[in-house]
Amino acid sequence: MTSTSAQLEFTGRRRRRIILAASAGNFAEWYDWGVYGVVATLLATQFFPSGDAVTGLLNTYAVFALGYLARPLGGIVFGRIGDKHGRRRAMSLTVLVTCGGTAAMGLLPTYQQIGLFAPLLLVLCRMAQSMGAGGEYASAISFVYEHSPARRRARNVAQLVASTFVGIMTGSVLARITSAVMSRESYEAYGWRILFLVAVPLALMGVYLRRRVEETPEFEELARTRRKTAVEAAPLWSTLRQQWPAMLVLLVCTASYALISTTITSYLTTFLIDVGGLATDQAYNATVLSNLAVIAATLATGVLCDRVGLRRTLTIAGCVVAALAVPSLALAASGLAGGLVGVVLIGTCKGLLALPALLALSAIFPVTVRVTAGALAYNVTQAAFGGTGPIIGVWLNDSTGGPYGLGIYLTVLAVSTVAGSIAGRRIFDRRFAEAALPGPAEGPATTDAQAGQKEQHI
Repeated sequence: MTSTSAQLEFTGRRRRRIILAASAGNFAEWYDWGVYGVVATLLATQFFPSGDAVTGLLNTYAVFALGYLARPLGGIVFGRIGDKHGRRRAMSLTVLVTCGGTAAMGLLPTYQQIGLFAPLLLVLCRMAQSMGAGGEYASAISFVYEHSPARRRARNVAQLVASTFVGIMTGSVLARITSAVMSRESYEAYGWRILFLVAVPLALMGVYLRRRVEETPEFEELARTRRKTAVEAAPLWSTLRQQWPAMLVLLVCTASYALISTTITSYLTTFLIDVGGLATDQAYNATVLSNLAVIAATLATGVLCDRVGLRRTLTIAGCVVAALAVPSLALAASGLAGGLVGVVLIGTCKGLLALPALLALSAIFPVTVRVTAGALAYNVTQAAFGGTGPIIGVWLNDSTGGPYGLGIYLTVLAVSTVAGSIAGRRIFDRRFAEAALPGPAEGPATTDAQAGQKEQHI
């Protein structure tokens, strides 16, 4: 890339400002996402007929799964905006849509008040939340990826991804504090609503920060080229026709992350209570501990990925998760002491997978269709394996009477991650070679020799 803007040094204050802008909206959106899972057991009593507890919980997670159906649509809509009008504009819209759906949940009447309209409205709010989230990751990751120098892309994206887990963990912590300081009656009557209404100030903060940063150098160069040549952004059908091999590789490689991300985000607390026998406050504390492990593992994996390459990191992560899936869930179901060890192992597995899986959204697609292709493939995977994760987890554990069914399911998907990273070597190698040269400078400009060394890492 020859533009002057592409040569701006990505150091110090500018780097922090760009990552903060992307992370602020990401934090807001995934705080919202995490709250739903944390209060799932309570929502089951508020929005569904009273009766069998397992049935109510299954209904709550069915709503969770239905919400995921809107994620591919969000990927298409906001991906198109990101590839046609810019990453920054797409990010400003996604945070409003997601947080709007979350805040609306805090205002919904219950089943006792309006009957079957209550779960229907809950589904609509979940779909709005999911649609916004469907465009968030691909646009925010592309934003940081395209602003970053080649040798720091994984570490910078890791900071963005870590903000996701900080947001989710914040939801867990606030739920814990709110339930502790309020009486049980007050918390069940209206305290849980406060957790959802926090989305309003978070949305405003996200939009404010994102509008104060510049567009990425790669997109600015692309926009100039389009103006000179009068070429429009590629339509969806063209993206599918040209990028389906890379989209298929991304789908296979990220299936395990889709499952494990919802296992921790939305099901782990319930798992620890129903299967592990922990008290509610113990389960909340264990979930926070697990998210701390996720954050630490994500940041460490960013350093590893910059050193050894994306494909190798993805392969290593898949192998580790395949080996630890069953033991970690078995430990998590064995009481308080084993549960704490188990959740740390599960969190570490999620952090190892998160960075390479999410970095691939940008790394294996060209700049012209990067947000659309990455968002669509990723969100189809999330809908198929992530959205169904909690409800399959409840069903497997209820059927087998233990954690082994879900653990084996995760192991199979982790093996598919390894197989996909090996089978998709050509796609990873080609895109990595193309991406090694462009990007803002950080200190001395990246030389051709350095770029060649980077190619060898993969």
